Amino acid sequence: MTDTLHAAERSAGLEHLERLLARGIKIIRVIHTDLFGRQRGKQYPVSELESILGGIAYSKMSVAEDLFGVPVDEIEFPQLAGHPDLHARVDPSSAFVPPWEPDAVWLMSTLREHGSPSQLCARGQLERSLQEMTDAHGLTGVAAGEPEFYLFERDASGRATRTPYSLDGVSYTIDRITDPRGVLGRIHRQLIDFGINVTVLNREFSPGQFEVNLHHAPALAAADDVFLLKTALKELATIEGYSANFMAKPLQGEEGSSLHVHLSLWNGEENALDGGDTLCDTMLHVLGGLQAHAAALTAFSSPTVNSYKRLHGEGLSPDSANWGEDNRYTYLRIPAERGRATRVELRAGDASASAHLLLAAMLHAARDGLTRRLTPVEHGERLPRSLEESIAALRSDEVISSAFGSEFVDIYAALKLREATGYARSVTDWEWNTYHSHV
Repeated sequence: MTDTLHAAERSAGLEHLERLLARGIKIIRVIHTDLFGRQRGKQYPVSELESILGGIAYSKMSVAEDLFGVPVDEIEFPQLAGHPDLHARVDPSSAFVPPWEPDAVWLMSTLREHGSPSQLCARGQLERSLQEMTDAHGLTGVAAGEPEFYLFERDASGRATRTPYSLDGVSYTIDRITDPRGVLGRIHRQLIDFGINVTVLNREFSPGQFEVNLHHAPALAAADDVFLLKTALKELATIEGYSANFMAKPLQGEEGSSLHVHLSLWNGEENALDGGDTLCDTMLHVLGGLQAHAAALTAFSSPTVNSYKRLHGEGLSPDSANWGEDNRYTYLRIPAERGRATRVELRAGDASASAHLLLAAMLHAARDGLTRRLTPVEHGERLPRSLEESIAALRSDEVISSAFGSEFVDIYAALKLREATGYARSVTDWEWNTYHSHV
């Protein structure tokens, strides 16, 4: 992308931001997504706009922390010693006013180090994958996410329980049987007003489980939309007195929560995946690339220990990298729509995934499929069965690991294997219930 185009886009973004600030905004929240897909950020009075546009410093160690905020070892990762700074560069075009905070603006940002993109920035990783797709094949990405979540009750002290909101109703409903207190209705209206391309909301298969769909958008905006949707749902649920849960499998015996990702590739105004009544070579190469790297992609599509309680091959959750046309039992599905709507859907992702990292990995895999002219096989290989196995697959996949960079892969792997080790050392309710009086 040329410097002139960058300058034009930033100028348009600044105009957009200034129009929002003219509404009487008092607060600017500068946010970025960490490696787990969670919001990190700082909040400023609007009078600090000039310094915000100049870049905001964060400790680099903050993006090398586990889920509990414990960082990786400085001895193992000496580049983190002394907690050096990263700088958040805001994207003015991403500015949103949350309806539940009408005097605030949220701004997305990417993290840079010594003037260059940081490997530890999930949003920056997606930007890089998009640029590499354009450089290699002249294509841009358009995507959409479909996250599912559970809404749980809170107890008297405010802690989340595992009691689902709304025990009645069936899938594809959204009435006062499914939503007896109108909680989802109020949340849906706020999400629509948030301006992040929210469309459909409906109950899913299990009590208290819901899905929100998003319009297709340029891939970076699409990932931002999923990230902002999850952030907004957590805040709005808390305001309502509930907890929005994005675990892959929060309840035994109930359905898991997915994040299906739809991806198309475009050459200007032409959908490069559209072959009319047949699957064109570009589509076949993309499918081949996604299949070839499916094991490594699982490190991003199923990024927690809990993910593998969902990924078992039963129901609508695949356990191998198979593909099919208009078949929801497959890893890769080609929806029935053609023309401009032609796309591939990756169905293995779960709701705990980072949309930025998953989309980046998909684009790297698709790019390799196009470069090497790969074609899909009828029955894909078995997907990893554990977090340890998927991290090993990521490490051994030269295309995907080199695309993300060694610093990213090493730190991501260290954080994820810490989760796996913690789980392996934990005594679960199942173990106690099964063994306490029987061995």
